[in-house]
Amino acid sequence: MDEHEIIEKLKRLRSEDPSFRDGRILSSVSTEPLPVALKAFRIFSDTNALDTNIFPSVQKIEREVIEWFGKLLKNPGISGYITTGGTEANIMALLSAKKLYPGRDEIIVPESAHYSIMRASELMNLEIIWIKVDKNFRADANLIKDKINRDTLAVIATAGTSSLGIVDPIKEISELCEDVFFHVDAAFGGFVIPFMGKGKLDFSIENIDSMTIDPHKMGHSPIPAGAILFRDESYMDKLEFSPSYIPVKTKTLSGSRSGGSIASVWATIKYLGVNGYKRIVNECMKNTEFLCSEVEKIDSVSLITKPDLNVVGIKIPDPEKVWNSLKERGWKVSLNSDTKSLRIVVMPHVTKDVIMRFISDLKEILRVT
Repeated sequence: MDEHEIIEKLKRLRSEDPSFRDGRILSSVSTEPLPVALKAFRIFSDTNALDTNIFPSVQKIEREVIEWFGKLLKNPGISGYITTGGTEANIMALLSAKKLYPGRDEIIVPESAHYSIMRASELMNLEIIWIKVDKNFRADANLIKDKINRDTLAVIATAGTSSLGIVDPIKEISELCEDVFFHVDAAFGGFVIPFMGKGKLDFSIENIDSMTIDPHKMGHSPIPAGAILFRDESYMDKLEFSPSYIPVKTKTLSGSRSGGSIASVWATIKYLGVNGYKRIVNECMKNTEFLCSEVEKIDSVSLITKPDLNVVGIKIPDPEKVWNSLKERGWKVSLNSDTKSLRIVVMPHVTKDVIMRFISDLKEILRVT
């Protein structure tokens, strides 16, 4: 195939999937990347962040990104790196915990935690002590307190659960973790909560050892781009490895890492800045409130719980049938198997106009269901 054929084939294949631009993707935790981020990716697409001997510029911009997170999260001594996403970040947090507390093998995990915690436990032969959530789907700090013992390696909390966007009581849980590793999975909420003007998510909360944040979610960067952030460099030092064949030391899970991903995050945070993210988050939260108010006007339909962030669970009669009908109309909505509800993520491409069209279709479907 020549270049033209290849490109045309790819365009045809991509056209079979929905576009973020028409707003009908209602269940994605990512959105269309900024053009400047894609340009930055292209410029650094041939660089490998592993080999800082050849590509020192990648290391420089990655440090700037981590320093930006340090300012955002009130921790000038912060350390970390850009990962492929939240799964890798969560794995590295628990690997660091194992280095810090050798011999311990239990992790306390709320039932609402991301499945990557289970992946990490399988890889590292850790035993998960599951904690039930309360009626609002938040981790119960009292139950966590009861389970902490001398074998406890780490406690996990989530700032923006995948299913309902719920924020666990981070500060309350942190007070229980003086002698255990405390990891906060803020893959989604990390680019929301700091810009909301209410709530708190930063390293001024004592005992937070590490945090996961994904720039490729609300951060507007292209996939793959996550981040693992530690309180200080000592955590990363425990992860250091020196390959014999290149003159560098690495502290990351992945060997070769795309410099393009790092450059795209750098470009995005420089382009939007704190004020840009505040504007985006404010708009998403306003649209979330609008969606919730419209949902509550529909008979036999209700919210699973009042959302903390821009993720909404909608309880409806005959959810699978309604979900299939929405799918036939071109809406990409996920069905939460635990709560038997529709899950809507109000990302920047989900505008008020999109919400109005969705509500109109939902009402029409419910009338004939």
